[in-house]
Amino acid sequence: MKFPYRLAIFDMDDTLLGPDRQLSRENASALQRLRADGTEVVIASGRHASNITEFERALGFEGWIISAGGAVVSHSETDEVLYEKTVPQELGLELFRRGRERNISLIGYHRSGIFCDAPSEWVSLYTRRTHQVPVANIPELIATGLQKLIWTTSRDRISQFTAEMQGEFKDRLYVVSTEHEMLEFLHPETNKALAAQALAAKLGVEREYVLAFGDGNNDVPLLRWAGMSVAMAHGRESAKSAAKRVSPKGAPETAVARSLETLFKT
Repeated sequence: MKFPYRLAIFDMDDTLLGPDRQLSRENASALQRLRADGTEVVIASGRHASNITEFERALGFEGWIISAGGAVVSHSETDEVLYEKTVPQELGLELFRRGRERNISLIGYHRSGIFCDAPSEWVSLYTRRTHQVPVANIPELIATGLQKLIWTTSRDRISQFTAEMQGEFKDRLYVVSTEHEMLEFLHPETNKALAAQALAAKLGVEREYVLAFGDGNNDVPLLRWAGMSVAMAHGRESAKSAAKRVSPKGAPETAVARSLETLFKT
């Protein structure tokens, strides 16, 4: 039986990438096999579009990407923007002010890059995971369209703030904890599932032929929506509960390859 899925959407960190944030040879080969079979391969990450584009180029292809946790759908080669949602200005300014009052470090995703309000140990932690984050005037960026605003501080404080902010901003913002030290605020109509729906419509792919992989809280809407979805066995319980399947047990860095091998045999 021919592999039925025409659109395959992959989270990056702790899904495609292993604990060392590198792509294993096995997972890379699995992506190449999908593309050779005619399946559209799309990276859907909380990362900035520029970072995902660098990753794709290293793999040898450029295509559609879902970035900033679903805030943007764009094409890494043509720069076409299919979809973009930004944080409502009034709420963004309020969150900036409240974050500053609570001595929380702030990071903003803007179409021009990633910026912080000031250096801190938490910004340094973020930098070690991704790229250097220059200091900028975050309120000015909010005024011109911020894809997402991040509060970053100790995991105990983030755990405390998550339920509080999700309750307070319900229906007004999409609030999700990604890393243990990060709480993200996005436009209320933003998540990876909504972005995937827009892209699937653009490509003419029906939901039942969409395959999705993820491991974290921000993957939950996508894992629920896709026709077939696989959560990483090493991922968050929220992701495993949302997905149709869980990856076979084994090394985290090859979980995607093992899962795809199972699906190819089905």
